[in-house]
Amino acid sequence: MSSGVSDPNKIFPPLPNSENPVNVERWLAAIVESSDDAILGMALSGVITSWNAAATRIFGYEPHEALGQPVSLLAWPGEEERIDLFLAILRHGGRVDHTEVSRKHKNGKKILVALSLSPIVDSNGTIIGIAKIARDITERTEAASALEDSRIRLAEQQANARAEMLAERKFRELIENAPDAILQVDQAGAIVIANCTAEKMFCYTREELIGLNVDQLVPEANRAAHPTHRKTLATAGKSRPMGLGLDLFAQRKDGTQFPVEISLSPMNTEAGVHVTAVIRDVTDRKLTEQRVRSLQESYMTELQARHKEAERLNQLKSEFMASISHELRTPLHTIIGFAELMQEEGEGPLNSRQRRFMEHIHVDSEHLLGLINDVLDLSRIEAGGLQLHTEPVRLILIVAESIAAIRLYAESRSVSIRMGSEIDFNVLADPMRLRQILYNLLSNGAKFTQPGGEVHVEAAVEGNNVRITVSDTGLGIAPEERTQIFEKFYQVGLTPVGVREGTGLGLAICKQLVEMQKGTIWVESELGKGSKFHFTLPHNQT
Repeated sequence: MSSGVSDPNKIFPPLPNSENPVNVERWLAAIVESSDDAILGMALSGVITSWNAAATRIFGYEPHEALGQPVSLLAWPGEEERIDLFLAILRHGGRVDHTEVSRKHKNGKKILVALSLSPIVDSNGTIIGIAKIARDITERTEAASALEDSRIRLAEQQANARAEMLAERKFRELIENAPDAILQVDQAGAIVIANCTAEKMFCYTREELIGLNVDQLVPEANRAAHPTHRKTLATAGKSRPMGLGLDLFAQRKDGTQFPVEISLSPMNTEAGVHVTAVIRDVTDRKLTEQRVRSLQESYMTELQARHKEAERLNQLKSEFMASISHELRTPLHTIIGFAELMQEEGEGPLNSRQRRFMEHIHVDSEHLLGLINDVLDLSRIEAGGLQLHTEPVRLILIVAESIAAIRLYAESRSVSIRMGSEIDFNVLADPMRLRQILYNLLSNGAKFTQPGGEVHVEAAVEGNNVRITVSDTGLGIAPEERTQIFEKFYQVGLTPVGVREGTGLGLAICKQLVEMQKGTIWVESELGKGSKFHFTLPHNQT
């Protein structure tokens, strides 16, 4: 048949009691050909056995191209397994009704069809084939999808419109309730927008503010120049604070003035350049700043007065200590002199008891004189009365003299004193005060070193300075005390014999004397392993 329909008797069995099977065949063929739906016949294997005109219109294949081909020819990629499933259902007498599937047109285009499948049985009830009816629902589906898309877009637009309205309302509420006054001014200076804070700040109603020239909110003394400032800002076209670094004032309706901070932002509108002004009342802040400045000035005045008084009292203390120390030294020299004369026994021999008493008098007087000298030196330093005489000094000579002066004291405690071999450097120093520094450090080393220990002096050049080190093998200094040992009257601890000696002024004097000679002093120490006192003096390389 020209329509491509295969033997109708195989697909459509003769009607019961029909007297003319040929007429029935033609009748069925006409129905198939005139259908708007694709009607296919298939063998149980899935091979296409019949093909009507609607199938050609829907799928694009001519009958001779489709007949004898597997139905998978029409499958959209990924749908092959589903076709196999349909065939399995039909072979077992099942049906597939109104199922929407994707199929492929001859030109490769995807089409959507509503599919119905049913088995074909002979007069004995045996399944001999499959009838397939496919309706093209591509346009309907696309129209429905387009309608749904339109509905979704409309819903989104409505939601966006509601969100915009809500955002605008919130923005207006934000502007209205802002803590600062917000005004928008047109090119002529007329106020076109004013928030609630502006009403309260300037004591105008909203109706009075709208249309009012903004110059009316400026104090009269500055009002004449204000239009020029507005024009300059509009021309510049950028946001900026107004009157940076200046004290700005605004004027209320009743003429009272108050301090403000103003930020200006020009914006282009259809009506020209408008300027938005954000105005903050800083009255409270200015009052607070004024009170703080007043308190600071009062505090600084009192602090300076107390500082001057402390300096005066410190000066009086230093002068008093220097005076009293000087007065104490005179009788002590007399006591020491007479004690030495009596020990010489020029006026007659002393018995052992008298000799012991005179020795105690002499030793304690010398000790007391040393303490008084320390107090006197420190007082003179603090009072600014100690003058140094700096000159080139050969270090090895000063060290040797200092060791000789302390040797007897060290030997009495069974401590040896040793000088390093590399120590012959020239330094810029006051010779007498350098001896005093070395004597203090050496005597401290001997004082805090156990019998059998050693005190050692060495030196090295470091850049433009000479570093002198006095080390000992004594008790050492605890870490928490190392920052305090150079303070006045601070004593590190007990000596190896279990007593405190001295006044704690020696290291404080050393620190002052070293710094007065442009040097620094510091200590390195470890408990039980001794200490190293370092100080620097300028190196004289000429």
